[in-house]
Amino acid sequence: MLINNSPKSDHLNIIVRENVIFAFFRKVNNIKSGSDKPDKVQMILEASQKRFGLYGIEKTSMREIADDLNLSKASLYYYFPDKESLYMAVVEKEQSEFVSSISERISSITDPEQLLIEYASTRLSYFRTLLNLSRLRFESYSGLKPRFRETIRIFKEKERNIISKIFEKGISGGIFFIKDSDQTASLFLDLLKGLRVTVVNEKETLFIEQDEYELLLGKTIAFTNIFIRGIKFK
Repeated sequence: MLINNSPKSDHLNIIVRENVIFAFFRKVNNIKSGSDKPDKVQMILEASQKRFGLYGIEKTSMREIADDLNLSKASLYYYFPDKESLYMAVVEKEQSEFVSSISERISSITDPEQLLIEYASTRLSYFRTLLNLSRLRFESYSGLKPRFRETIRIFKEKERNIISKIFEKGISGGIFFIKDSDQTASLFLDLLKGLRVTVVNEKETLFIEQDEYELLLGKTIAFTNIFIRGIKFK
């Protein structure tokens, strides 16, 4: 079977995906026309995730999201005063899903070494998702970042708690030898962040291609293994 990778083919693929995704939301919205506010907000966030995932925040308009849901633009603004607020809500939804998923894995996996590697690789996948949802130019992100400061702080604290629990599981099992799990967790997260920054530092648009992701994933796993070896010695 021949695969057409021409720009025209890529454009048609995007159109097909868009028609399938957004037709679904229009259908669901018609069925749940009498839904309450929490349900409506959830539908808005899910539709926005799809839009941002395909086009990024800059190339997505509030009008398009409203049309996807058969809402008036005024109704959309009733729930979210601007596109940036909506994007922040989507980011917080992604964060909540990530924390819930990784917390569930911590309770089901007993090996702390496996847990740490799992966390590092899953965290990188989440990081890529966030960047690709925005597809922001670097200068645009710099302008938006102050609005995210508190969201970032809260999420970082949740991350630190998760990593501390992994370390504590290793300490109680006699696998890790750490004096201060919270401090070591902060160090681990800062070093992981440093690896991620090396990829996006010189990019004009915050977007990670597949080859960049695979390279960074390899470095992330290699670093995590080195870190694990370090904390296994007294």
